[in-house]
Amino acid sequence: MKMNARRWTMAAGLCALLTGLTMTSGYGKEQAAKTLPQAAEAGCGKDDGCGKDKAAEPVAPATEEGHEEHGDHDGHGHGSSAALSLEDLESAKCEHDIPTYQCAECRYEFGVVKVDASLLKRADGGGLVQTQAVVRTAVSATLPATGEMALNENAAVHISPRIAGIVESVSVDIGAHVKAGDTLLTLASVELGKALADYERNRTLSDLTEKVFARETKLRDEKVGSEQDVIEAQMTFEQHRTDLKASEQMLHVLGLTDEDLAGMREPAHGVGAGRLPVRAPIAGMIIEKHAVAGEMAEAGKDLLLLADLTTVWVWANIQSRDLAPLLQAEKRGPVAVAITVSAFPDRQFTGELDYVGATMNEQTRTVKVRATVANSGMELRPGMFCDVSIAIVNGQAEEVLAVPRGALMTDEGTSFVFVHWKDDFFVRRDVRRGRYFLDMVEIIEGLQAGETVVTDGAFLLKSDVLREKMGAGCAD
Repeated sequence: MKMNARRWTMAAGLCALLTGLTMTSGYGKEQAAKTLPQAAEAGCGKDDGCGKDKAAEPVAPATEEGHEEHGDHDGHGHGSSAALSLEDLESAKCEHDIPTYQCAECRYEFGVVKVDASLLKRADGGGLVQTQAVVRTAVSATLPATGEMALNENAAVHISPRIAGIVESVSVDIGAHVKAGDTLLTLASVELGKALADYERNRTLSDLTEKVFARETKLRDEKVGSEQDVIEAQMTFEQHRTDLKASEQMLHVLGLTDEDLAGMREPAHGVGAGRLPVRAPIAGMIIEKHAVAGEMAEAGKDLLLLADLTTVWVWANIQSRDLAPLLQAEKRGPVAVAITVSAFPDRQFTGELDYVGATMNEQTRTVKVRATVANSGMELRPGMFCDVSIAIVNGQAEEVLAVPRGALMTDEGTSFVFVHWKDDFFVRRDVRRGRYFLDMVEIIEGLQAGETVVTDGAFLLKSDVLREKMGAGCAD
């Protein structure tokens, strides 16, 4: 058989794997006698088109010529698995005139695999295939993850001036707790001084023209003044009142309050001298401080970071396989989250999941989720790592018929497992799966408690029963 070196190596590797599982269909009498003594004694090794001369060499993936040469088997179809009961399968015979399940060339068509005892996992860690009895299991009601705490950005504020000025004084230090409205620092600003001067001028003119308008109205009513004088006085007053409102609005934009404007005429207030008090918009703690008295602060520069730490965010990454049960839990209602940290190993903090990422990280193949966690005692700190437990089942753990995820295989949308039949034989069994629970998957139909299934190494068995779809064939 002509093959380049690379194809020969791949073929030899595939043959070695199939030899270990005694899953072969073209090894010839000599190789079959080593791994399948029952078949050899029954005469399956005779030359029925499989080719005795080919048994001495590793078999490469079949070429078109090789497949035609092997195509003399009558009824030796590929992938046409008949739906037989175990009783019928045990009595059925193949074209080699032996029980079909004992024929290494034919049994894969019926989903039967023979696993040598040497391949089963042992206590010393050897073996490739592991089995487990199916039982009703109390599946884990929580999804574990590792998380990192961060500020609740909906309860944090960067304190920055709206105008440039000199930091005249700083009233708080890092770690200070403040209430909403407390003065944090004071700026001396030329720009504010000009805006205040405009406001004072417009207020004076508005007060004066209002008095003129009132006087002209009185004179007109006493038949002393004219209507024209009243109209002119009213227009002047309306103009200055509009200017006053505009300058007042400008001061509000710069950060002054109505209380500041109301107290401008008081010498102790200080606003009239161009001093701008910067106040806390929310209650919280000063966790960053970048303001020093005497420095020039540009408009928009972050001087303080104020945060309400009674709640924190916890960010965690979950594996893509855990996304389905998490979304199912989210549809049922609020998803509770429990947090533990190494600093307080005996404490548990609770919260609620409020965000599941809409995209997946291309490098880690994980989805980011976020929970808001109560922190009334201020023990938790942004930046802490934590263990996250996401409740994906309401209440206590649920008892279901479940198998490990590694036991469940799929073929064109059909889920199946390999069930132990007898002796060294396993048979494919189609099942209907239910919900995913971390490393377990619920089986709704197709299995019964007490049956034994392959949990680790099921893919090796799948590669044999689906050998034709996976690039092999009976010429292998």
